[in-house]
Amino acid sequence: MRYRVKAVVALVAVLALVGAACGGGGKNNATPAATGGLSGTTITLSVSLAESEVGPVQEVLNMFKSQTGVNVKLTSITAQDLPQKLQVEVSSGRHTIHLFAQDNLALATLVDKGLVEDLSDVQIPDGVTQALIPDKFDGKQYFLPFRPNVRVTYVNKDRFASAGVQPPTTTDEFKTVAEKLKQASGGQGKVTRSLSDTGGDTGPLGVTMSEWIGSYGGNPLLLNDQGSKDAITFLQGMWKEGDFAKESLQAKYDTEVDYLQGETSWLATNWPFTTGELSKTGILSKFDVYAGWKGPVRAAHVVGGDVLGIPKGVSGKQKAAAIALAQFLESKDAQTILVAKNSWPSVRGDALAEVPADQKQTFDAITAALADGWYRPNVVYWSDVESAMDDVIHNAIVGGQDVKTVLDAAHGKIAAAAQSKGAAYPPASS
Repeated sequence: MRYRVKAVVALVAVLALVGAACGGGGKNNATPAATGGLSGTTITLSVSLAESEVGPVQEVLNMFKSQTGVNVKLTSITAQDLPQKLQVEVSSGRHTIHLFAQDNLALATLVDKGLVEDLSDVQIPDGVTQALIPDKFDGKQYFLPFRPNVRVTYVNKDRFASAGVQPPTTTDEFKTVAEKLKQASGGQGKVTRSLSDTGGDTGPLGVTMSEWIGSYGGNPLLLNDQGSKDAITFLQGMWKEGDFAKESLQAKYDTEVDYLQGETSWLATNWPFTTGELSKTGILSKFDVYAGWKGPVRAAHVVGGDVLGIPKGVSGKQKAAAIALAQFLESKDAQTILVAKNSWPSVRGDALAEVPADQKQTFDAITAALADGWYRPNVVYWSDVESAMDDVIHNAIVGGQDVKTVLDAAHGKIAAAAQSKGAAYPPASS
């Protein structure tokens, strides 16, 4: 695993401004790129959004159109489907996508297959936090910053008070709290963990398992080291005792919100958009939001989110418009809207002034979580890692099979996949 301490410290410094910000500041020069002559150009932006997030994004695109005359169509290609979609379009030279937002873990394949433009010469607007500029590949900047993200934990205050427990801060406390919540509910597990295998390369189980294994000092690319064994043994015991709601196997970004709203879950970790959803239904005040708990070795909060790229071969006015849109999406005006209305963490430190008062606790939790932020390695065989993790969940955690046997098999699966894709394995660092 690799911690980017310098980057995370800078990011925390940015998000810490949330609590102090009180004004909107002056008008920002929203589109740094020269956009003259682009009026009437039409491009398509692909970005995966929850239904509730579409409106604010469309508002931003309408603002961009009013300033540049560029019409932007919005579409959604999933992270796992994007490489194949781009392969077809790049090969044919017929582009229906001109700018895309992709999960920051699913980038290696796009570069490896030559599907993205080199954006090293694109100016990143002033105000964007340097720590959030995506890593280069072979010295080239293929991707631009857009939307960082990190999960935080939601606590049902009334249910915790009735059970006589406080939000857990360690894995041992986590187990104790889960047990007491189960007792308070009459024997029904009231903690959900996002273990759904839906989502391909960037599925929820990959985030949950990576954070848990990382907090034990394990390496999810290996899966059979001592930290991984300790982590899975602990989870296996909790599952056997019924400490988790069985809905955990279907839990992901949207169903976790449903579980909190319907009280299937009294404790859940999810992306910050959850705060906006709970606010819209008028029940956010029923929840405390905090960073979560630490493992026996450390806390390991996956830094996720999307970065921007342009498919290889997009050219002319459409490429110029795509670059202008990317820069606009990084602007203060755009980021302020996305922070305030979608509860998105920002790539900028000057876009946080309009965070609703009832969401300040969430942004404080984001700050704390990012202090222990961890970037998972970008490897071309990550989908195989997640497939191996799914085996671990069903065979060891739920199935109760011998942990070492299951983890050794999972390790072998990952190693074979890495070899078949020409990737160096085992990873050079952890």
